[in-house]
Amino acid sequence: MKKTTLEEIRERFTTYNKTNNIQYGSAPKNVSEISAVIVYRQDNFSKPYSETERSYRVTNLSGKFFFEGMLGRSIWGDCLDGKDLGVRLDAYPWKIEYCYFEN
Repeated sequence: MKKTTLEEIRERFTTYNKTNNIQYGSAPKNVSEISAVIVYRQDNFSKPYSETERSYRVTNLSGKFFFEGMLGRSIWGDCLDGKDLGVRLDAYPWKIEYCYFEN
């Protein structure tokens, strides 16, 4: 796994969406989603959480943040532990430990 940044995820997802003519709110059947994981720092939380509990999967369709020309900055993610799904991550001022691409 190669660590990356949220900005690098944004750049890759935005380019992918533009290249494949993917519009916000639509998911073409002939184009695969790509995904990445954002791991948040333990010091964001008042009690201990495992790395899996602090990790959220996002895809190129996970919010306006990944589309050019959008006024919104939404990012939606699902926790890797399966307990918190559809979390609006940009609503939390959490510090990121690291990110990585899944595919």
